[in-house]
Amino acid sequence: MMGAKVYVLLDIIEGKLEQVVQTLRGKPGVVEVDLLESSPNVIMVVEAPERKKLAERTIQALASVETMTEGVQLLPTRDGCETHVSNEASSCSKAQGGSGRRGGTRLGMLGLGYD
Repeated sequence: MMGAKVYVLLDIIEGKLEQVVQTLRGKPGVVEVDLLESSPNVIMVVEAPERKKLAERTIQALASVETMTEGVQLLPTRDGCETHVSNEASSCSKAQGGSGRRGGTRLGMLGLGYD
């Protein structure tokens, strides 16, 4: 099981969907790429054993399709949280994940900062 995960939503330039999907599926850490019904057009899941490697893999994947995308939204998961939904309160807290603020590096700006 991987330690860090990010969901990435991509708006793709018209006519480039299949090329983007094929390109992303071959990138390290990319575990899933699916076409969506509307905009954003593509969802990608990237996983890595830790946050620094996750940031590197995400940047590498995004750079490979940069000229074919119009917009990107990153949805990183919280570290140390349960991945299932329950009726009980979440076991995650800000103390586990830090303040949520990231540094000014490119990795930090992607919301994938690391300790």
